[in-house]
Parts: sequence; C-alpha cells; structure tokens
Amino acid sequence: MINMKNIIKKSSAVALTLMLLVSSSCSQDFIDVPAEGTPTMGNYYDSDVKLDNATNGLYGIVWFNMNKEGYYAITDVISGNLVSKYNDNFAKFTDLSFTNTASYISDSWRSCFGAIANSNAYINSLPISVGPNVSKAALDNALGEAHFIRAFSYFFLVRLWGNVPIIENNADYSKNFVIPSNPVEDVYKFIENDLKFAIDNLKTKNRGADYAANAHVSSGSAKAFLAKVYLYQKKYDLARQMAQEVINSGEFKLLGGEELPTKSFADLFLQKNNNNEESIFSWQWTGTGTYFEGNFSNTTFAPENRLVETTYSQGIAPSQDLIKNGYEVNDKRRIETFMLPGDYYPNLTYAETTVGAPYILGYTFDIANETQNSGSGVKKYVIGKENLPITGKFNKPFNGESSMNTYQMRYAELLLIHAEAILGSQTGSTTDALALKSFNAVRKRAGLPEKASISFDDIFKERRSELAVEGDYYFDLGRLPFAKAKAILEAQDRGDRYTAKHIAITATSLLLPYPSDDLIKNPKLTEVVPYTFK
Repeated sequence: MINMKNIIKKSSAVALTLMLLVSSSCSQDFIDVPAEGTPTMGNYYDSDVKLDNATNGLYGIVWFNMNKEGYYAITDVISGNLVSKYNDNFAKFTDLSFTNTASYISDSWRSCFGAIANSNAYINSLPISVGPNVSKAALDNALGEAHFIRAFSYFFLVRLWGNVPIIENNADYSKNFVIPSNPVEDVYKFIENDLKFAIDNLKTKNRGADYAANAHVSSGSAKAFLAKVYLYQKKYDLARQMAQEVINSGEFKLLGGEELPTKSFADLFLQKNNNNEESIFSWQWTGTGTYFEGNFSNTTFAPENRLVETTYSQGIAPSQDLIKNGYEVNDKRRIETFMLPGDYYPNLTYAETTVGAPYILGYTFDIANETQNSGSGVKKYVIGKENLPITGKFNKPFNGESSMNTYQMRYAELLLIHAEAILGSQTGSTTDALALKSFNAVRKRAGLPEKASISFDDIFKERRSELAVEGDYYFDLGRLPFAKAKAILEAQDRGDRYTAKHIAITATSLLLPYPSDDLIKNPKLTEVVPYTFK
C-alpha cells in the first residue's frame, strides 16, 4: 500500500493547483466539486505512468464530504442497521425527522455530481490532452475509469432520488444549469452504456498479493457493477450472465474462501489489506494527506476514545434490530460487525487510559463502553489506534483520519447477486447447483451450515448479514415492494437496550428529497423530461 499512498499524495498536489478552474465556472450550480487533476493544456500527460496516475482523484477526495458521515446516515441509519440519539444529525435519520435542508443529503448529492463533473472533465479532455508517447491502451483505460465512476455516481443518485439530470458536458451545463431531471429508465440506460464502455476499455486483472496494483477498477469491476445494475432492474438473465462471467474469470476471490483459506472475513477490515483479492471497487483514502484525503469512520464508529486518535468518538451505534435479528448463532461476521461484551479483537490497539497513554495491542469490549446505551459498539471499519503495519499511517491532526478503504462492492456481494439472478424472482425458491454454490460460499466463510434450497428472503437476509454497515441495506429495502419495505422498517427496534422505539413511515416511497439549495438554484429539478441520447 505504500506505493499507492505515495501516488495519491503526489497527484493531489497537482490537483490542488487546478481547483479554481472548475469551481469558478460552476459556482452557481450543484456541480461545485473541482475536477481533481484534470488536464489544463494539450499534451499535459506525456507518459502512460502519468496518465495512469491521473484518475486517482476519482477514487477518494471527491467522495470525502459524503464518506465523512452522510454516506452512513442515508444508508445504514435510515435502513435501521445503525442508530443515534445523541448525535443530532444522525438522530434525525434514525427517527426520519430529517428534511431536505439536512447537510448529509446535500453532501451526498454534491459528492455524486462532483464525481460526475470530474469524470466528464476526463472524458471530454483526455483525448486531446495526451502526448505522442501515451499508448492507446493507457488512454482507453483512463477513459474507462472515468465512465465507470460516472456510472457508479449515477447508480447512487438514481437509487436515492429517482429522476435526476443526466449531464455529459460540464461546459454546456455551466451555461444553463436550470434543467429538468431525466426519468429513472433513462438514467439506468445511461449507466448501462457507461459500464459497457468501461468493460470494453478497462484493463483486465487477476487480483493477487500485490494489493497496491488493485486500487483502480478493472474490466471485471465494471462487469460486476453491471450485474448489480441489471439485478436492480430485475433483468435477471443479464445479471446472471454478467455475474457468471466475473466468477469464471477468477479475478476476485473470497478472503477465507476455498481459494484463500488462510484469510478470513476479519481480514477484510484490516487497513493493511486495502485492495485485497475480494475488493471489486473501493474508495481510496490516505492518512498522510490533507483533511479531505482521509477516512473518518474510525472516529465516527469507535465505541470509546481509547480506540481513536481524537478526544471524541461514539457517534453512532448498532441498532437493537441488527443486534437481535441481523445474525444467526455462530455467524463469524457478527463479531466483526458489532461488539458485544467480552468480544476480543487481537488486531485493535488502544490507549491504556486516555489520549497520550501507552498503547496496548489486543482489545476486549466491555459493557462500560457501550455506545449510546445500545449494549454494543460498531466494529466494522473500527481499526483502533495507529499501529504500523496493521493500520497504516493516520492523519491525527484531522479527526484521526485513516487510510482504511471504504468498500463499494466486494466479491461476496457478486456471489449473492449471482444466486439471486438465478432464482430470478423475489418469490419462490431454487435448488439450482450454481446458485447454491455461490450462496453457500458466502455462508461457509461465515462458519454457517450450507442450505440445500434458497429463497429470496434467504438471500435478502444473507445480504444484510454480509454487508451491514457497508451502505447496501437501504438500497436492498428499496428493491422490495414498498409495503413490504415499510413493514420491515416499522417493525425495527430503533431504541436502546432499555427502551424500544419504532418509526412510522408516512411517505409513499423510500426516495430522498432533493436538497433544498439545489431546488432553489434549479427550479426545474422536479420536472421530468426524456433524455436525448447521443
């Protein structure tokens, strides 16, 4: 990982000198995140190496505002995996009292459109900004990355807000930013087109022990995401075909699966294992850069200050519903998702007493350190005090930010997508051998018995157990018939271990409201007009 961190750090220095270029031209619209490292003159990239490093900004800094806290509020908190009653911002997403003025909503919206603006800048500028020494393969790969990130961004947007504006050219948009949204079906078509381009142009890889080489997406990453996009549209045959191609390629592997038996689910959440064989796409962070380059999650999730490089923690807690209903007995994933009294973590380093005290390796969770009276504490993405080489470097002056990646898709999810696509419905069950092989591979890694037949509810529950606190459960609820999702949400206990608390859903969908500021800037945002594809 050292090489990758150095690359990101160096590219960020270039990026900072270019911030004013885009931000000044987009000051009145919602694409106000500057293009990181985009070219400013012809022949700026005169080698494949420089071009390969150019897209680093698409993987990290542009996502910071959302990843800092909003990402978890709009996914795992709304969905009932996580709760908060003392952090006012998180609390409003726990009891659904948030409005469209919430910063977490605008932060997430702006991160997505900022990533789109960055991607557009690369797509429209790179072909005329490379020198004669840059190979076609390197240029194609960079363009493939930009198309992938743009597709990923729109996939986030369409699942959270539904109809959104499709923007392909920043210059056109800066001239007229009062534009209508485009319908969901057009946004999905646009996403599919971008991912198909990425599949055809990105490099192929076989992810091995050189984790630094896995930081950027591959053609296989794009295929995996396309399988997911197809699944969300219930294009089951296409999702199955694409997922099978990824499986057959052998590019990705389960840590702790048959191919990597010496590793485990726990290894996924050690910072030293960033960009491992299971990682399909992750946001990349560095604990040696500026405020905007690190991951905030260790500070937000840790159950006590002795585990962090700051004087505050405990921002969020596991819900009683996740604690009681999220895992089967003996599921190895539970202890790596949330802490219960007596749980021991050999790789967590903590301070003996307070900040500045001696560090101790090996942490046991005690009920005295429960988060917000939950009787528990979040474990996933909690990596403890800086302890090289387990953790990598921290950014101690900036909220104890770390270099721990934020997973956006893992191979375990691809296997569950494959099983669901073979089932081909949200009803019934299947005994298909391939579906069972994929589904049971995930369960065996978790130490659970195999199933001889699986239903949609089996897969749905497995997805929650596998991906809790990774931002997927809310989107999974959004795939259900609304009445079913509403019933699940209203049945959840979102209180603490002393007092139960339930929410009431009065909305007619799980979509978020458009950010208030952007509705003011763009009053046509609520209008829906079919997109004209080029």
